[in-house]
Amino acid sequence: MKLPTSHLAPGMRLARPVYGTKGEKLLNQGVELTDAYIKALRRRGVLAVCVGDPNDQFYENVLAEEIRINAMEAVRSWVENSAQKKNLKQVIESVEAIVEEILAGKYCVSGLTEICTTDAYTYMHSVDVCVLSLTVGVELRFAKKDLIRLGTGSILHDLGKTRIPLEILNKPGRLTAEEFAEIKKHPVLGYEMLLSKTNEIDSETASIVLDHHERYDGSGYPRGLRGEDIGIMPAICAISDVYNAITTDRVYRKAFPPYEAYELLMGSGNTMFDADVVNTFLLCISPYPIGSLVRLSNGLIARVIKTRKNQPFRPIIGLLDANQKNGELDLMKENNIVITGVVDPNEACAIIAK
Repeated sequence: MKLPTSHLAPGMRLARPVYGTKGEKLLNQGVELTDAYIKALRRRGVLAVCVGDPNDQFYENVLAEEIRINAMEAVRSWVENSAQKKNLKQVIESVEAIVEEILAGKYCVSGLTEICTTDAYTYMHSVDVCVLSLTVGVELRFAKKDLIRLGTGSILHDLGKTRIPLEILNKPGRLTAEEFAEIKKHPVLGYEMLLSKTNEIDSETASIVLDHHERYDGSGYPRGLRGEDIGIMPAICAISDVYNAITTDRVYRKAFPPYEAYELLMGSGNTMFDADVVNTFLLCISPYPIGSLVRLSNGLIARVIKTRKNQPFRPIIGLLDANQKNGELDLMKENNIVITGVVDPNEACAIIAK
C-alpha cells in the first residue's frame, strides 16, 4: 500500500524500490525501514512509498519502474544537454518501451511523481501522463505508430514548464494574476522549443504540446479551441494531465483520493473534455485502485485485489479480518455490501504494523 512518508514507522517493509530525483535508486524493494531511513527519505523530498509484502503477487504484473525512470532521464537529457537541434531517438525509444509494457498487459501503480516536489516534478509528471495517455490509446486500439506519436507528445507535453521559474511552479500559496499568466505561456513555449530542438517532429505530436490545455467548452488556453477543433491526441493528454496532477501531492495542496478524482472526471464530459474521451479514460483507471485499503458497509476493512472496467465500484476484495472464514469477496456477488470509503493513513499504518 502507498503511504505518505509522514506516516511511515520503523519496521515497515518496502514493497517497491524508491528512487531519487535523478533516477538513482535510494532503497531497494524489501528493505525494512528504520528511523534513519525514514528521515533520509523525507530529507530527499520523497512524498510517499509503497509498503507491504514485496513478494505479493499484486506486484508481478506492474509496469517496470526502471522503464519509467529511463524515460524520465531520456526526456531530461534531451531537454537539458544541448541547445542545438538533436534527434528524439532516445525519447522515442523510451516511449516504445512503455508501449510494449502496456501491450503486454502491464499496469501502472501510483506514480513517479511521488518522488519529490522540486525541479524533477515536471519530468516525472510527464512520464506518468505518457503512461496514462498510452493506456487510453491502447483501449482505443490505436495503431502502434499512433501510440508512439501519442506517447511522444504526452511525455513532452510540459516541455515549456522547464522555462518557467521554479518559484512560480512550486509556490505554496495562491498564484497572482501575473504568475498565472506566466504559467499559461508554457504550451506555446514548449511548442516553440520542440520545433527549435528537432527537425523530426510530426504535426500530431506537436499539437499535443500546444493544445493539452484546451478545453471542450472553449475555456482553455492558449488558443481557446472548443469541441471537435481539439484533436483526439491532445484531448487524451489533457485528461491524463489533469488526473495525474490532482491525484499527486504538491507543496501547495494535498492530492485528491482516486475515487474523488474519478467522480470529478465523471462529470466533466462535454464541458472540460469530450464525453467519449472521458468515458474511455474512466475505463483505464479505477476509483479504488488495486492495493487500496477500503472500509466496507459491514464495518470490515479490505484490500482491493482486482478491479472491473465496467463495474469500477464493485471490485474483488480481500478481507483483513483474520476471523473471517472466507477472506475474499466479489462485490458483484455481495449485493448487500458496498465500499463506504478509504482507510486514512493513520489507520493504515496500524493495520500494516500488525
